[in-house]
Amino acid sequence: MNSRHGPLGPLRHRMTTSLLLVLTLLAAPLFLLAPAEAVTSTGLGTGHLWRGDNASWLGTYRLEDGRQAFCLEAGKSSPVGNHYDTETGSEVVGVSTADHARLAYIARTWGDTGDADTAAAGQLAVWTITGLNGHTQRYYAGRANERWPIVLERANQMLAEATAAASTSVTGSVSVDLQPDGTGSIRADLVVDRVGGGPEELGPAHVGTATLTGAVFADGSTQALLHNGNALPFTATGDRAQMTVTGEARFDDLPYGRVMTVGTSPAGSQRILFTGGVSVAASDVASVESLSPLPFRPTVSTATSDVVAEPGTVVTDQLTLDVLPGEGLLSEWGRYEADGTWSLVPVTVRSRLLGPFRTPVEPRDEWPADAPVVCDVAVEVLDGPGTYATPGCELPSGGWYTWVETIDPADTPAEAGRDRVQGWRSAFGTAFETTFVPWAPRIETAVVGDREVLPGSCVSDALDVLDGNPAAPEVRVDTLLVGPFTEAPAPGTDLGPVAEIDESLLAGRAETTIGADGRYEAPCIVATEPGHYVFLFTSDGSGSVDDAPPVVPAFADTTVHESESFSVVRPPAPSTPPAAPPAPAESAPAALAFTGGPDGLRIVSTAVGIVLAGLALVAAASTGHVLRRRRRESTGPAESAATSAGA
Repeated sequence: MNSRHGPLGPLRHRMTTSLLLVLTLLAAPLFLLAPAEAVTSTGLGTGHLWRGDNASWLGTYRLEDGRQAFCLEAGKSSPVGNHYDTETGSEVVGVSTADHARLAYIARTWGDTGDADTAAAGQLAVWTITGLNGHTQRYYAGRANERWPIVLERANQMLAEATAAASTSVTGSVSVDLQPDGTGSIRADLVVDRVGGGPEELGPAHVGTATLTGAVFADGSTQALLHNGNALPFTATGDRAQMTVTGEARFDDLPYGRVMTVGTSPAGSQRILFTGGVSVAASDVASVESLSPLPFRPTVSTATSDVVAEPGTVVTDQLTLDVLPGEGLLSEWGRYEADGTWSLVPVTVRSRLLGPFRTPVEPRDEWPADAPVVCDVAVEVLDGPGTYATPGCELPSGGWYTWVETIDPADTPAEAGRDRVQGWRSAFGTAFETTFVPWAPRIETAVVGDREVLPGSCVSDALDVLDGNPAAPEVRVDTLLVGPFTEAPAPGTDLGPVAEIDESLLAGRAETTIGADGRYEAPCIVATEPGHYVFLFTSDGSGSVDDAPPVVPAFADTTVHESESFSVVRPPAPSTPPAAPPAPAESAPAALAFTGGPDGLRIVSTAVGIVLAGLALVAAASTGHVLRRRRRESTGPAESAATSAGA
């Protein structure tokens, strides 16, 4: 983008340009009169003395400080021996702006000459502009004696040249071009406002000084010489997301403009125009802005929501995003252009909760390749540095868990500044990332032996330890025998807490030490009373060391399980042979066997009577049916029909 032409480039670069004219053709003296100082004319300078009176002079006058001067007012007394107060400016002589410029040009160009003809011609040209006091050029040219034709011709040549070349002002401008890749160039131009032709851009005729802020030239410096009209390349520096390059160019001692110095004497002698003119400076400053091409490396500081938790806890990870500085990297969050504005580059932080681990995690740079994974979550960061929270992950069981994070440039759209993002990956097992869930082992129990035993039997309970923690210390488990119950407690009944169980039901207690996975058989407990019993267990865990949470927390199981239940039963009474039944009477039918008292006898007798009555009814019906059939067979069909009709 170039600061010279209209808007300073597309919005994508948002070049903010301040083309400030620090000094133009006029430095401060162009607009303000310089402080007056006194100087004395000491005698004649360079020129011709008229031999006609050996007094009339055409040329410059010498001043005590070594400078020379032309007279401005023809006809007034000589300045020799008089003191002069000086003033410098662009309007110190009562002539037009163009004539002021021509006088300044003559003083700059020919005032310090050592040639008598040139000095005399210069004086004649000055009087021609300020006034000849009623005389002609030829009149004053005659003071050059026989050289007058040369002086007269030379004076008019000076006037013609001054009219064409004199300038009312000179201005400088600076343009700074900055590309998206951070390269650019600075150029300075000078424009002179000619009396005879108007504004004119000068070719590379002058050497100035260029100074950069936010960039360096090819040799690594921030300052270099440059010709007007020529561009010098540079490279932007800095580690900010927004590059700002400021370029300044200054040209000193420029022979342009209408500034000059004149002197006025209190003695009333004619005013004088100091030769050499007044050099002027032109400078300008321009600034340009663009997005830096440097990448940035995001970094994440994290802290888990829970350092110690229990199974089922939903934990999150707090993410604090910042930028990791480094060589060739931005010191702040990168930006990209979107809809005419510069927006923060979006990134995605992917978090993974690893675990559970059976042993405490040790910090290291690389993640274990075979680490178990609880969940994967992601946070899209649109607002750059700040604090964010991940979605939650539920802890399934005891052990150690740790968060790890990554930022992958592939998650950032190409049009949103992907090429400005560098990847990031967290270390493994940092303290702030780790959550510990105390590890209660899973224990299944079962009565050893029969489910029905005799009073006085010694019954033991087997503890099957599953999902134990090999890194945990051994812990003590108290097995409690609860009973006897008249009715067997239903499976699933909670008898706890242990401290609230009726002391009369605590039939015994045994102690077992458990460690790694496996079966542990508790010492047996004697069950003396008949009834129903159930085994329970409780443990204080591994205890706390230095106020740290215990690796194995207190645990207990006071629920009735069928596998933990048994009964104590009395032994069966001795068996006796049954009594022989009495012999049946010969005249009576055999009686049905029964047990019981008189009520039972009556019930059985009634049942037998009912059965006998039924049998009699069936026999009578059968006999009547046979008799009727025989009667029909002995009579004829007619008799049978009559009988039927009579019926």
